[in-house]
Amino acid sequence: MCGFAGWLRTDGVQAPEQRHETLRRMGAQLARRGPDDATYYDDGLLALTFRRLAVNDPCGGRQPLVDESGTVTAVVNGEIYNHQDLRTELAPGHTLASDSDCEVVVHLYEEHGPDLLTRLNGMYALCVWDRRHRQGLLARDRLGIKPLYYTRLARGGVLFASELKALLAHPECPREPADSDVDLSWIGTEDYTSPNAFHVPTFVRGVHLLGGGESLVLEERVAHLPRRYWSLEPSFERSRTDRRRSVSHYAEAYADLLADSFDLQLTAGAEVGAFLSGGLDSSALVAAAADRGLGPHCFSVSEPTTVATGDVGRARDLTAVLGVPFHPVRYDPARLPAELDFGLASLEELVWAMDAPRFAPESFFKFELHRYAKTVRPDLKVMLIGQGADEFAGGYSSSFSSPRPDWAAYEAEALGDSPGSESPFHAEMRRRLIVLQSHNLWNEDRVAAAFGVEARVPYLDHRLIELLASIPAELHPELFFDKAIVRRAASRWLGPRWCRAPKVLFWQATDRSSVHAVMAACARRVLPQFREQYADDLTPRAWSKLDRCRAEAGSDALARAATQRLLAVMTTSIFARLCRDQADPTRPIPVAEASRLQLDVTHLVPAAAGAP
Repeated sequence: MCGFAGWLRTDGVQAPEQRHETLRRMGAQLARRGPDDATYYDDGLLALTFRRLAVNDPCGGRQPLVDESGTVTAVVNGEIYNHQDLRTELAPGHTLASDSDCEVVVHLYEEHGPDLLTRLNGMYALCVWDRRHRQGLLARDRLGIKPLYYTRLARGGVLFASELKALLAHPECPREPADSDVDLSWIGTEDYTSPNAFHVPTFVRGVHLLGGGESLVLEERVAHLPRRYWSLEPSFERSRTDRRRSVSHYAEAYADLLADSFDLQLTAGAEVGAFLSGGLDSSALVAAAADRGLGPHCFSVSEPTTVATGDVGRARDLTAVLGVPFHPVRYDPARLPAELDFGLASLEELVWAMDAPRFAPESFFKFELHRYAKTVRPDLKVMLIGQGADEFAGGYSSSFSSPRPDWAAYEAEALGDSPGSESPFHAEMRRRLIVLQSHNLWNEDRVAAAFGVEARVPYLDHRLIELLASIPAELHPELFFDKAIVRRAASRWLGPRWCRAPKVLFWQATDRSSVHAVMAACARRVLPQFREQYADDLTPRAWSKLDRCRAEAGSDALARAATQRLLAVMTTSIFARLCRDQADPTRPIPVAEASRLQLDVTHLVPAAAGAP
């Protein structure tokens, strides 16, 4: 995990010392994302700052990276997993100065220009700049795993950054919150956010996120529009024309590609850990890592909901079988907010870290799990996660909380009709591409970045997604119902118990009252400080709404919808102040404190006999 920020400016109004100070402030906002190094580049037209998390080639992989002549410069946040193959494909005459996976980007740009993106296998956001031709490129990986914000400068040029908070540190960044981006339709439901399936919000008017699979040409005095270099449409077309292959062909092809993705992504020059839920996806990933001798420290949320679904027990037993360290972190709903000393500063830190007016159980629990992991393993820099295995392989067709008898029931209940003769699940895949970027990957990236950790998602290798999208619709019931294709692949690393584990959405047990109680307790603890410190930020009408929510939530009884409204008012106000004040050089950056959580010793007993 790294981060970069900068701008292409055509008016030349800032003096060099002003430009450097602005770069310094923008980079400071990325310090937790990239704690190991800070560098700068400024040629008077393009200005860059880069914050590094040293994972590969820690000694030799400093950025910005440059070509042999010193005219092409690049910064990359993320990983280029196929860099070894790409090195061998370069034309003769290139000199690579390091073993960094990202250095190939500079030389590929020399050879192929923007078309270099089609050759990369990885998760990345990047900026390449050719000083001689005064032209460059911003780009984001195909699935949108790594973020990249941008906005147009009023007097000409482009401002960009890995995180919104760094963009807002520039004095000319737009900072008016976009109320239309805040979807409150989740209030009154079992959830605390409503993932946007139509576009990826930034919550600020005039600020944009480059989409997954998009690039943006940087050129002096020309305002280019983003260009899509990748989509699922060619794979969908293959699914309609190539109908000669069998279920076994696709199942084996998926398993082979997954094994290759594991091989590519289970390599690092730093300590690797894993979030092990006890479900199928993370279990297969941890087993594959153990096979390769990594022995990752495994971290799990131990909370009444995760215990009730059997996930924590399966995680415990798997680590015992594999002989890898297990850290089931206790989330006691009766004591958690007090144990964390959760208050206004805690909520402000989360809003700052998430780049969004959001506070939800998933991000909150994972945020504290990352804090715990970095407290007990300070050198840990890479976290393996099973994110993305479900979205394109039928993972939500049947689950612990929404069981269904077959694929037809899933299509009828959850997907509905699709236009023309298109498969309903292909329309769902398009929707999931957006939801991943607006919700799942957003959460994973931001909570990991807040603690200087790189989250890796081997199930989102673009080759896997293209294969799944190319499967003909008539084979979907057999390969996708209850994620059968993933279960068949996982049998290469796991025994039957884990391959048969039900799909469990995080904290979605039958009884979710423990999670709601935690959220209500957090809201009650924050409210007094919020009323005192945000007295000038809210209108009388907003204060009236806040008091009504507090009264409805009560001090003892749980009223979920009122608690949700209370949290929405507070996070929206905190985010608005963040936008307004972020360019203030005296504004402090939240400090990542040590974890206050403890292990759940009830899940540290040896695995039961016959557990495999």
